[in-house]
Amino acid sequence: MKVEKGDRIRFLNEVGGGTVTRVEGSLVFVEDEDGFEVPSSASEVVVIEKVAATGNSSVSQGAAPPQPVSVNENVSEPQAYSEELEDEEQDDFHPRFYLAYIKTGNNQTEEGKVQAYIINDSNYFCSYLISWLGEDGYMHALHQGIIEPNTKLPLDEKAARELDVTYDIQLILFKKGKPYPAVAPVSTSLTIKARRFYKENSFTANDFFYQPAVLFSIIKNELEQKMDLLTVKETNAIIREKEGGDTVTPKAKRKSTPELLEVDLHIHELIDSEAGLSNGEILQIQMDKFHAVMDDNKNAKGRRIVFIHGVGNGILKTEIRKQLDRKYKGLNYQDASFREYGYGATMVIV
Repeated sequence: MKVEKGDRIRFLNEVGGGTVTRVEGSLVFVEDEDGFEVPSSASEVVVIEKVAATGNSSVSQGAAPPQPVSVNENVSEPQAYSEELEDEEQDDFHPRFYLAYIKTGNNQTEEGKVQAYIINDSNYFCSYLISWLGEDGYMHALHQGIIEPNTKLPLDEKAARELDVTYDIQLILFKKGKPYPAVAPVSTSLTIKARRFYKENSFTANDFFYQPAVLFSIIKNELEQKMDLLTVKETNAIIREKEGGDTVTPKAKRKSTPELLEVDLHIHELIDSEAGLSNGEILQIQMDKFHAVMDDNKNAKGRRIVFIHGVGNGILKTEIRKQLDRKYKGLNYQDASFREYGYGATMVIV
């Protein structure tokens, strides 16, 4: 492609690029972001945005905007690797990706607004596409791009009442300049109910924002996938069956003391209503509460915390103990008193 004055270019053999200020034969002069003019061979640059067809670098009023140019980026070379973007605590075999919402207005009214974010909680670059199915039967693209590892990216702000929607989401995860485990592309649908944003308990403490947020898992862990396979009715039936089989009836909940904190993680103790929530979303709310309590008491040396998770199908108990082994290494934990809690609680010693 011919390089012309006003074109935006990228250097092929080095980092950076800029705007072409003049062309002299096979030599192009490029003004970089710092305002310096850099000479380069025309064969060593690639055009990423053509100058408007008005004869100069500015777009006249009413003229069509510059059209994007297809570009292939070679990400196989070692210099493409960005070590500073990676977190050594991340599990490359189980990346996480979320759609999140935080409050930007009064969510108790119809005009209450929320700001959407995508969160890439992994060491992978992620190419994403978020779209929705219109009444015309065609897909309509909303957001598309590439998000860097371990970052969050704002999308749009909407009134909470507008969020009775189903999004189709596609993700492709990869690393630049470094081999990585094979991660299957993700193609999933996410249904969001507006009423979720009118429940105060839906906004919970998290690792990504200073304020409470509603998180929707796009890449789900093994436990969340298993939970999604169960209907709410099946889950409640399993819980009733297992709790009904206990030979010991747990005593009534006792009050917490400075030495012992008792935290009931049954979903009805955390939110007013679980109507409309998937099993995966219920598990996320319970784990958010677990992490919030652990973070609040991380410096309370010697304190005992009893997390009441019930018997159920064992998924919540398993996830709690997995997090204790991974995120809270060095803390001791054990089954809580069988006499007081039966099989349904875990005690953590800070």
